[in-house]
Amino acid sequence: MKRFYAILTLLLVVFATLDMMAQGTLKGIVRDFDTKEPVAFATMLAENNNGTVTDFEGAYALTLSAGSHQVKFSCLGYMDTIYTVNINDGETLTFDIEAMQQTVRLNITTVVGGKFEKELGKEIVTVDVLNKDIIANSNSYNMAAAMEKVPGVSIVDGQANIRGGSGWSYGAGSRVLVLVDEIPLLTADAADVKWSFIPTENVEQVEVVKGAASALYGSSALNGVINVRTAWPKNEPYTKVVMYTGFYQNFKESSWNWWGKNQPLFGGGNFVHRRKIGQVDLVFNGNYIGDKSYLDGGSNQEVRAGAKLRWRPKKVPGLSLGVNLNAYNSTGSTFFLWNGIDSSTLRPLPGSISNYSTLRLTIDPFITFFDKKDNRYKLNLRYFNARNKNDTGQGSVPIQYYGEFQYMRRIKKIGMDIVAGVVGRIDDVSSPDGVDTASLVGTHSGNNLGVYVQIEQTLFKKLSLAFGVRYEYFRIDTFTSDAKPLLRFGFNYQAAEATFIRGSIGQGYRFPTIAEKFVNTSIGGIGIYPNPQLEPETGWSAELGIKQGLKIKNWLGYVDLTGFINQYDNMMEFTFGQYGEFTIENLLGLGFASQNIGKTRILGAELTLIGQGKIGKIPLTILGGYTYINPTSLNWDDTLQIFNADGANALETAANLGGTRGGGQTYAATSTSEDNILKYRFEHTVKLDAQIEVKKFEFGASVNFTSFMKNIDYLFVSDLIIGFEPQIGTNAFSGLREYREQYKRGNTDLGARVGYNVNDRIKIMINAKNLLNQAIMNRPAYLSAPRNFSAQLSVVF
Repeated sequence: MKRFYAILTLLLVVFATLDMMAQGTLKGIVRDFDTKEPVAFATMLAENNNGTVTDFEGAYALTLSAGSHQVKFSCLGYMDTIYTVNINDGETLTFDIEAMQQTVRLNITTVVGGKFEKELGKEIVTVDVLNKDIIANSNSYNMAAAMEKVPGVSIVDGQANIRGGSGWSYGAGSRVLVLVDEIPLLTADAADVKWSFIPTENVEQVEVVKGAASALYGSSALNGVINVRTAWPKNEPYTKVVMYTGFYQNFKESSWNWWGKNQPLFGGGNFVHRRKIGQVDLVFNGNYIGDKSYLDGGSNQEVRAGAKLRWRPKKVPGLSLGVNLNAYNSTGSTFFLWNGIDSSTLRPLPGSISNYSTLRLTIDPFITFFDKKDNRYKLNLRYFNARNKNDTGQGSVPIQYYGEFQYMRRIKKIGMDIVAGVVGRIDDVSSPDGVDTASLVGTHSGNNLGVYVQIEQTLFKKLSLAFGVRYEYFRIDTFTSDAKPLLRFGFNYQAAEATFIRGSIGQGYRFPTIAEKFVNTSIGGIGIYPNPQLEPETGWSAELGIKQGLKIKNWLGYVDLTGFINQYDNMMEFTFGQYGEFTIENLLGLGFASQNIGKTRILGAELTLIGQGKIGKIPLTILGGYTYINPTSLNWDDTLQIFNADGANALETAANLGGTRGGGQTYAATSTSEDNILKYRFEHTVKLDAQIEVKKFEFGASVNFTSFMKNIDYLFVSDLIIGFEPQIGTNAFSGLREYREQYKRGNTDLGARVGYNVNDRIKIMINAKNLLNQAIMNRPAYLSAPRNFSAQLSVVF
């Protein structure tokens, strides 16, 4: 009997083993139900966590034991679906899927908040999204103009400012990190953004992170991040050509219009072509801009061309290799300060015009790989040359070498996302003529090295917690930084199906740029002075917000309410003062220099609305918001250390000569405002862009309101400067005081557009900007464009 049971047990084990060895393969392609495009990075999960991830073509293959199985499909932005499949021993079963997009929530996904793609509502920080249609329809041929539509964002002299985190920094030392496809686009010398270098014709969407993001993105992300995502080809080839032309009208003040009856014109065109050839993705794009300008001496011409190449070898699933190329050339002249009010309002300060020639080039090789366990590896490299040459000895050849290796892992069974990386940069700056005296900043070098990790954990399918840390080291010549950790915490709780509550706090850090430390030039006699004593700034930001999804029949949107605080230690600001020798020939030694102005704090609140869909039968898209800030100095009446290039205290001379309000060496004394408020900020901003479609017509409108800039550097309007203006041959500063007294109501920039779709491929758009024809000044002595109109023709092949 014992032998019988032993034989029976052996047979059962053999049969069970044979049954376990009976296997088949389930394979197929996942496509979007509406577009039929492949769905990459989707998860196909069977029992016992046996699963796989679709590749770039949407293909998957899953080994299963013979029998019946339930396989779950899940992917961000799509409805989770469970399928029952029966597979026989040795069978290869083809099972294609058409995935349905989610309809309850607004189908917008982002990557910039935590480097993983996720729904907009589930970010732990405030993220606003600007879509490609708004950029294209408003004829925003320069990305800086497009960014002005985002609530809480302003662009002053090319520098991005989020929620008042920056003032007027004169084109150096951005506190907002601008990325194109997650690679920084900041120059080696000034760390400023070259907006005209961004391929607006191939933008998919723009994501804006508000608040300190240094723990994940590094030094220049002290105030936030702007990530521009460009498009790759889909199944069908796509070509779009756009041409436009326009003109500037006269200002209401007739004495300003120096051009007489010859209205200044502008125009240009761009194209993009995207296609797949087997396993190769190709993108070609180009742009031309010609602007005669409403500013006397502000005309320019720009040509840009780019290409993207990506190869996905079939023999190595999950691997892609490629390179992005961009080249840019521009010639023209720059306008820095007006020469006074009335007939000189749009004319430059004598000697301030600079004729320039700029050549920029980026070469960005990359490799990405992901395996069936959802491990993702990414290597991004960059060579960036931003050569600038001009006729006033202000040229520079900044070259940057950049590299980042990143590892990402999404562990779905425990709801954890991990991202870690190491990033480095080498900056090499020299003179275009090989002579330091003919260079903007001279010859300098620097480098940066950082390592980071962030972990996000989802609990109970409702609560997400995030923790990040970064170590970073900087060097410029012999100046170095102490490596120190930067931390970031955050949470997001889904209180209801479309209600998300979030909170975050993050540390920020910014090391001075080469230009901030060593710039040494003059514009129309006004000096731009170096400050080698400039020290790094640190800070932190925190916010608490709620995002509520809206659904009105087929119209989907979000309302977002946020309260925030940003605090900075040792804040750097370009400050107007008397740093040079006090002589008439030297324009009294007046100029700008980057200085540490101490501790500052910005409290505020923001309400935003974003939505798209149909109200009845009419498509409606909205992006808008209101931002309030209270930016204050925490050492308003304390004595500051303001340095000349030689290390002397620069405020002593200015104070003794009456160049400060009431004398003294404090932030209050250098300010025009009696109240404690930081310089060059707008307390209130309102932005709204809306568009509807009626049959073949499209109608759009926009508004951008900024309140009066209460505080600027006192020397701009001081009696000291105005009293010396006849001797130094300019009325620039007295005109500025007159303007500020006249225009205290704030600025309202209204725009409108109408388009007609001739057919599915041809569209005509008419754009009008600054409809009220206001004299808008976003920084001293520089007016924005008067009312202007443009006509745009776009053709899709």
